[in-house]
Amino acid sequence: MKVLIVTGRLAAERALAIARRFSAKVHITGEEVASLLTPRKIAASLGRVRDAELVLVPGLVKGDVAEVSRVAGVPVYKGTRDIADLEVLLKNLDKIELSTTEPADPLLEDMIIAQALRELKRVDSAKVKERLLKRRGNMLIGSLAVGRDFPMRVLAEIVGVEHLSDEEILRQAEYFKQSGADIIDLGIMESSPERVGEVVELLKPLGVPVSIDTMDARNLAAAVDAGVDLLLSFDHELIKEFSGIDTPSVVIPRRGGEVPAKPEQRVRLLEENIALAEDQGFKKIIADPLLSPLNVGFTASVEAYRRFGERHPERVMLFGLGNVSELLDADSTGVNALLAGIASEVGASILFTPEASGKTRGSVRELSVAAKMMFLAKRRGTMPKDLGLSLLVCKEKKVKREPVPEEVKRAKAVEAERSASHAWDKKGYFKIYVEDRIYCAHYVNGKLSAVVTGNSAEDIGDTLLRLGLIGELSHALYLGRELQRAEEALRFGKSYVQR
Repeated sequence: MKVLIVTGRLAAERALAIARRFSAKVHITGEEVASLLTPRKIAASLGRVRDAELVLVPGLVKGDVAEVSRVAGVPVYKGTRDIADLEVLLKNLDKIELSTTEPADPLLEDMIIAQALRELKRVDSAKVKERLLKRRGNMLIGSLAVGRDFPMRVLAEIVGVEHLSDEEILRQAEYFKQSGADIIDLGIMESSPERVGEVVELLKPLGVPVSIDTMDARNLAAAVDAGVDLLLSFDHELIKEFSGIDTPSVVIPRRGGEVPAKPEQRVRLLEENIALAEDQGFKKIIADPLLSPLNVGFTASVEAYRRFGERHPERVMLFGLGNVSELLDADSTGVNALLAGIASEVGASILFTPEASGKTRGSVRELSVAAKMMFLAKRRGTMPKDLGLSLLVCKEKKVKREPVPEEVKRAKAVEAERSASHAWDKKGYFKIYVEDRIYCAHYVNGKLSAVVTGNSAEDIGDTLLRLGLIGELSHALYLGRELQRAEEALRFGKSYVQR
């Protein structure tokens, strides 16, 4: 299809570069920026179009561009708001239903997301999974397919299981499952084989594989007897205490309590321990070269992963990135995205993390998304961007702002300042709390009169107005600010105390 792209002078060079790759043509209008274009200006500039079958105008153009079609004599539709998305639109022009009133961006985003989800769903379909499991480097953990031909799977650890009640364990396990965990891990330090058996049985109805993380032989044996799906971890000494293990088992490069610091030594010890495990009759072995924290050998440990992965591409590897994220005072989102990318490059198949602190709250969900991003990027041979999935939370890839009109810039503005006093609301006051959701409690003369709860500041605010609980405009403004703070605290797992 012959396409003509309409643009302003400022974006002309980029539009021409993109158009050349698709044998499209570009019409440059007299306006500097696309946001100043109108359907009438475009029609006057274009006139009758004779060398194109379809015209794309900038998505920022306001109004219906159907009138341009009547002048141009060919269909005219709105393209993307950002020229950076134009290339993606041209690639998918035959798959999207364009509009004369709405920009193509939302339609394109929905299509890209749907395509990504279809790819991910297909690889885990019964037919494809059965075929891929026949290849070396893939295995089953319970009913979960794991290996280099599948997305990296997220193993979420419940820390200190021996100190938790059944209710607390179930609550954390359900939270992890809802966050996207593929395997639920029971972290247990003390020797408590009876409790291990009980908890494994407790979690089986969840329908996801269950693993145990312990260095106690009695705990491991109890987990095997209870039908656990994955065992971690076996060092040189523990391997010798077991034989004929059919359960998938993680082997680490440790002997006599020591882990070699140098990559080559670490890889060799891991190979020796795996060979020992095979001699002991371990049937399904997963390698964990052990990721070290930053400033304590991180890059050397990554090099050990890389070397082991290159030597043993058929071996499933576990990547314990909680060792880094939990020991770094930084927001977990970007940290997890980067670590998942490193794990993907070295050939890891399982991402292991707890959520042991507030700063890593949400890590399981973040890693679930990151694992899918890296899988799609590797499969498509691209960088992990423009995939339909992202971990952009506080920042945006493309900042979209409406230009400030000149008359607004030239106007004499009143400098904002906080009021020294506020009127007391005769209808009462509010206390706001954040737990699993936002609780907004209304008091009259010190007595609780109503509670409104939800996850959205807007929804709660609208409900308070509908119930007639706010009588002062300044009080409404204050509540809006506080509810927004509460929503952000709920969303990002942050502290919240009403001001």
